[in-house]
Amino acid sequence: MDKYSGYVLITYVVTFVILIGYLGWVWWRLRQEEREL
Repeated sequence: MDKYSGYVLITYVVTFVILIGYLGWVWWRLRQEEREL
């Protein structure tokens, strides 16, 4: 496993974490708005 594939793997992991975090935040915001109604 060379350095380049390591950078690609880290980039994929970071992108995946950001995407999951964003979806979780949007889901949490929708839950908060439903609770206030």
